[in-house]
Amino acid sequence: MAEVGRTVPSTIAKAPITFAMIELAEPEDSNARKSQWLRYGFKDVTPLFSGQSTVPSLNDSMVAQGRKMLGQMVDVAADWYMVSGHHGAIYQSDYYSHLLPDGNLDEKAIVNEEEYCGFFNEAYHQGRWETATRADPDSTLHPPARIATFHANEIYLRTTDSAPDTIAKHIQDNPLFDSTSWAPEPKGIIISACNTLIYKSARKRWSGYFPKAVIVGTISRIVSGTWVTNAIASAKMTNESFWRDPQSILDQPGMCAQLEEQLTAGFPKSSTIGFVYKGTLYLPGRSQPVGDPL
Repeated sequence: MAEVGRTVPSTIAKAPITFAMIELAEPEDSNARKSQWLRYGFKDVTPLFSGQSTVPSLNDSMVAQGRKMLGQMVDVAADWYMVSGHHGAIYQSDYYSHLLPDGNLDEKAIVNEEEYCGFFNEAYHQGRWETATRADPDSTLHPPARIATFHANEIYLRTTDSAPDTIAKHIQDNPLFDSTSWAPEPKGIIISACNTLIYKSARKRWSGYFPKAVIVGTISRIVSGTWVTNAIASAKMTNESFWRDPQSILDQPGMCAQLEEQLTAGFPKSSTIGFVYKGTLYLPGRSQPVGDPL
């Protein structure tokens, strides 16, 4: 994996740069990012898990402890956050409400009109996401015992407004959105999964909560979250100065476009990486207001 900033800076006698991490699927990406930040001398402030060298995935036996961690994270104010896992519309069935006359999915309508999205773990993915509908939010398609197991172990973190109770029966809390500790606002957030910034409703919500943060994510499906980590790590701009104060760099003329160029250069050509900064979505070769349709 590429080295962040190519050299490990000396952070002795400097204020620590803090980070916190949430992993809801495969931990490889989060482990790689945490390892780099620790080598940099940054400080992990993730509740319960900060003393570990790896990032646990909040699935199966880790669900109860994971929920406790998420509950405590609302009181954490880190410089940088990373959220990784599955990401998409609240239910898979939502996609099929956007169909063209020929029966194919209307992808433009999906990304521009889907109201409710979130990150979720395997239990939610196999349970509600795969089988629930807005008319049947408890996904009764599965046998009751199997559904009960999925529901007992699901974790869903909204990345848009909360869906109303009439169409969603599960908890939708997101500690980054629910926090009252943003003083100051985070410097940056990495949202590593498929399509994290492709949905207009999601990128508007991230930008609304964190109007000054740099929010790095994807505009397409990806095979592995490590694609995001490697692209960030290979960008020449991501040195210690960037991690300490990305705003002082990105506020300079042309620097946002330069960061996008460097991220794209380190990302597989089959997919798209981008970022949101101060109300603008930066894509390969262009930018647009965060609330404009794709």
